[in-house]
Amino acid sequence: MSTEIKVFPEGFIWSVATSAFQIEGAAREDGKSLFLGKGPSIWDAFTHREGNIADGSNADVACDSYHKAEEDIRMLKQLGVQQYRFSLSWPRLLPNGKPSEVNPKGVEYYNKLIDGLVAAGIEPLVTLYHWDLPLALNDRGGWLTSEIAEWFADYARFCFRTFGDRVKKWATLNEPWTHVSCGYNGDLWVHAPGKFAEFNEWVPYLAAHNMLRAHAKAYRVYDKEFRGSQAGQVGLVNIGLWYEPLNPESEADKAAAYRSIQMQLGWFLNPIYHPEGDYPAIMKQRMKENSEKEGRVTSRLPEFTPEELEELKGSSDFLGLNYYITYLVRDRTEEEMQEKGIRRRLHDAGTMESSDPAWKHFGPDYSPFRSIPWGLRRLLKWIKEEYGNPTVMITENGVPQREAQSDYDKERMEVLSEHIEALHEAIVLDGCNVIGYTVWSLMDNYEWAGGYELLFGLFSVDFRDPERKRTPRASARWYQKVVKTNSLVPILGEDCMDEEMD
Repeated sequence: MSTEIKVFPEGFIWSVATSAFQIEGAAREDGKSLFLGKGPSIWDAFTHREGNIADGSNADVACDSYHKAEEDIRMLKQLGVQQYRFSLSWPRLLPNGKPSEVNPKGVEYYNKLIDGLVAAGIEPLVTLYHWDLPLALNDRGGWLTSEIAEWFADYARFCFRTFGDRVKKWATLNEPWTHVSCGYNGDLWVHAPGKFAEFNEWVPYLAAHNMLRAHAKAYRVYDKEFRGSQAGQVGLVNIGLWYEPLNPESEADKAAAYRSIQMQLGWFLNPIYHPEGDYPAIMKQRMKENSEKEGRVTSRLPEFTPEELEELKGSSDFLGLNYYITYLVRDRTEEEMQEKGIRRRLHDAGTMESSDPAWKHFGPDYSPFRSIPWGLRRLLKWIKEEYGNPTVMITENGVPQREAQSDYDKERMEVLSEHIEALHEAIVLDGCNVIGYTVWSLMDNYEWAGGYELLFGLFSVDFRDPERKRTPRASARWYQKVVKTNSLVPILGEDCMDEEMD
């Protein structure tokens, strides 16, 4: 790392993030549902089925943030961040998924959190949907039915009306690519709802299609009904994977890398940011050819109506970008295309993915998390060149560790520092329009199918303690200094743990 001080532009936003299902707990309180609390979500159901979660745990209590809003705000104030990204639980607010039944205790909890943030001078960035679909709506088809776009628009309208006088930054959906790849295709991990693997040739594309339709409708609801009075912004949060050609001299591998990023990030950005809209041309071509080879009359990739294409174009005031992973990619040969058991997305793209053994690996063996900071810079430069340098907010970046490791998390500080340096280069040297950076996560939480085996927190949480005690790690102390100085600061020594955090 260079010894030159890396100072960020004035007004740069430093943030941390969590999501409702991962921290709130309180699965059996206040409501009228089967769970005697908020309405059950697909994740409530999924985590209570044996064999779905790595450590056999569930999120019924998680960090117990439903009862600890003041403590969460206190930690945010200690860090000094300007923004806190969190999500609303759709089933906690609307137990049956629709505004016909409102849980007032859920509204009360979020009002308390939002009011506390505003009073502390911390901007809320609120995600409407972070994967916890109301089970009542999933039972009616969920993301596989076209009706869900209107259901989501109704939910968004309720949230804008209820909280929009104080919330000025909204994200509609979190990582639709991950949601469909894992929840409707079983890629990397199996996520909720997790029962569609047998249909995985077409299901992820239909679910993603409806997610994009839902995003566009929610954006237009804000545009037409609330923007004039509330003057906020609405964006979509995507996960971006960078794909580096395995052999940089190979035209086939370079083409494979191009296909990969277009069929991953371009899948969700192209309809919004590209002047022509719609899915990427290479994606439509590949899906049409693959579908024909499978004996299908139509492509497995759905088509937007002309009206939907217009709704989608420009339907994002900022681009939320989560970054964790880079892959080496090469072209898949015709012989390899005939092999059994190929992941659907790799088959459709015609690619093979791998990682360099020299890259630092984090978490259990099954974890895909590695430290490749230059991938973030290249990804941001690609977005700038492909989509005309849109306003980007890094809405997640982080690294997991095992529970047994010390709260002196030197490795986490190093990885975050390397990524922040790469981000600084993207802004200063490449001219990328990035307005902020968010660490995932504020505290250890329930990491989906990984349960409590993957711990990302700046603050550790003792999940064996009924009080869920939070303790600042060294990375929290270090990030506090980054935020305060608006610059990259040196890694802290172990003696920092002897000092009280301000």
